[in-house]
Amino acid sequence: MKIKVLTVKQPWTSLIVHGIKDIENRSWQTNFRGRVFIHSSAQGDIAKFGCLQPNQRLKVLNTPMSRIGFNDLPFGSIIGSVEIVDCVQNHPSIWADKGVYHWVLANPVLFEKPIVDMKGKLGLWNYDWEDTNTSKAIVGI
Repeated sequence: MKIKVLTVKQPWTSLIVHGIKDIENRSWQTNFRGRVFIHSSAQGDIAKFGCLQPNQRLKVLNTPMSRIGFNDLPFGSIIGSVEIVDCVQNHPSIWADKGVYHWVLANPVLFEKPIVDMKGKLGLWNYDWEDTNTSKAIVGI
């Protein structure tokens, strides 16, 4: 079965699958609606993570993400899934950047066991998934 995948840099990848970040900011819009796998790119974005707004920091506080060091996050792996439920501009979320499209995300799932050593791609890409590849934590697919 082919599953759509979205590659995102860490720490945003983990914030999405932990249900903390509900918007993915992109320069392009999508008409796709449905569940996608979330892939963590090989390169992270530690500088931007250090520049979170106070209200964003509060969202991370007291979650498992607040206790994980940046270098301990998974890289180059499919680590979960989320549903893309809309694509808008000017969304009120604290994660929505100005002047870009906001992919509205819902129902995140963190995989018990990531699919490791995966190279990402730009845009939405397809992954040929088989039941034996991942844990039972995958739901709704």
